[in-house]
Amino acid sequence: MKMVQLIRSPLIAAAMFAIVLCHAACGQILSIGSEFADLAGNYSDRGIDIDEDGKLDYLVIDAGVHIIIPGEYSISGYLYDQNNREIVWSADHRNFTDGYHTMQLAFDGKTIEKKKRNGPYRLGNVTFTWGSASGGLIPCKIIDDVYKTGYYNASDFVDPIDTDKILSGSGNGELLLTLTINKTVPVFSGRYMYDIVGLNMPPLSTPIKVNGSKTGYDISMPGIFMPKKPNNFTVMAHRAKNINVGVMKLQKKLERTWISSQFPADDTQTARADTDLISPNGSYHVKIFGDAADNETQVDLMMSVTKKLVINGHFDLAINTTGFPEGHYRINARALNGSFSFEEMDFQDQ
Repeated sequence: MKMVQLIRSPLIAAAMFAIVLCHAACGQILSIGSEFADLAGNYSDRGIDIDEDGKLDYLVIDAGVHIIIPGEYSISGYLYDQNNREIVWSADHRNFTDGYHTMQLAFDGKTIEKKKRNGPYRLGNVTFTWGSASGGLIPCKIIDDVYKTGYYNASDFVDPIDTDKILSGSGNGELLLTLTINKTVPVFSGRYMYDIVGLNMPPLSTPIKVNGSKTGYDISMPGIFMPKKPNNFTVMAHRAKNINVGVMKLQKKLERTWISSQFPADDTQTARADTDLISPNGSYHVKIFGDAADNETQVDLMMSVTKKLVINGHFDLAINTTGFPEGHYRINARALNGSFSFEEMDFQDQ
């Protein structure tokens, strides 16, 4: 029997709550906080082609919910193939009044295509929670094996592009490495969404050695030492009402998922979420979603990661761009001090 654990942990701006999911016990239903809300048992699925290129960007499963106490609610779940093999994870987070509402699990089409497994698919390991930045996290229901989709071919979905980019140099001193990802995404029914699947933090294919402590992680590799700080990860959405961030970390056989509180936009219609607590030694699925500003047809996303590199001699960095939006990322290495054959290294995908 597989066990379920739920814990509370700050991640983004001290307001992200961690749900540690080691797969729900098959067929088991928990309704710990059912006095807050409950799943209605109504589900439907559809594929959506947001950019109208003939390929499906997402497989969306709508889930009906009954809300008793208004507030912030999250739902997460996993998509499985016919042989019960896990394909991809998804999450949604919204503010609700009381009454009947619909939440949306949008499963990343790039990942479905990459796994090469046809449907119908099973929705399982579903966790429905109430939570806010100040009030904590209360599970309303945990349930497995809740819905089977219609038939889909994996080839119906968009094809991912996986590449490595190499940065090389030599010298002695400190560099500040910043990876920035920019992506303009279409608005669909007033909502925006984007998934980066298989992201390494830091996003390197170069073999690394990790030394961890309560204050963070030091990383070393040939010619490079990467200290604990800075370890900034920032996500921004422009032309939006708010932003939510869902993160799943796969580390060996353990999966941890985080669902953020909802961060409202400022007067410039820009919503921002920050953290310095993303840890290495694992692969991440980052899901960004929210409500677009009124009458907007597109939302501009920006994600950035900043790390310091202490250089001693020659180095090669293989930047793993798995899941990155093609043509919309930039890698910048700026000399802070020391002696190098360059003052600034700059790479931008075209």
